[in-house]
Amino acid sequence: MAVLTCAVLALALAIPASADTINLSQGPYSAVLTVNSGSATLTLSGPASGFFVNQVAVQLGGNSVTSTGTGSVSSGTWTFANGQNSVNCSGSGNWLCATSGTGQAGNGFSITWNFTGTPAGPPFSVQFAICSTSAPCGPGDANFITNFSQSGSGGSTVPEPGTLGLLGTGLVGLAGLLRRRFL
Repeated sequence: MAVLTCAVLALALAIPASADTINLSQGPYSAVLTVNSGSATLTLSGPASGFFVNQVAVQLGGNSVTSTGTGSVSSGTWTFANGQNSVNCSGSGNWLCATSGTGQAGNGFSITWNFTGTPAGPPFSVQFAICSTSAPCGPGDANFITNFSQSGSGGSTVPEPGTLGLLGTGLVGLAGLLRRRFL
């Protein structure tokens, strides 16, 4: 019984794991970057149509964060890399990059990088090219609209759902033990 009580108390008093959530905006475009331990997810918003992206980069602070070369996207086929610069996702630098041969519709587009290391930020930075067509584009191309380039600090620390579940289960167990003891 004492072991069970200690386990429930440990769950109830556990420090919740958290994620940094950063909201960035530039003109009619916005980006929400959520940085967890081992992954970072960027979700883009903007006009309902006529907004495409084909390269996206995030900077999580310093060279200690390294891409695993894997990730997931809500649409299209993307290549994940690290040690890149943010301008064209090539060369050298400390940005996590993802590129696609064909631009994806930007509104609601979501991309997740998997990485090793501990982010040095916030602040974190986000950069991507905004194009008017799905063809790859960059400054000087006819279909290039603008570069989204913003940095920001996490305004909120959000407990992860699994941590909240453990905390809730621990509190329910503790309440049950206390009720039983006083009856």
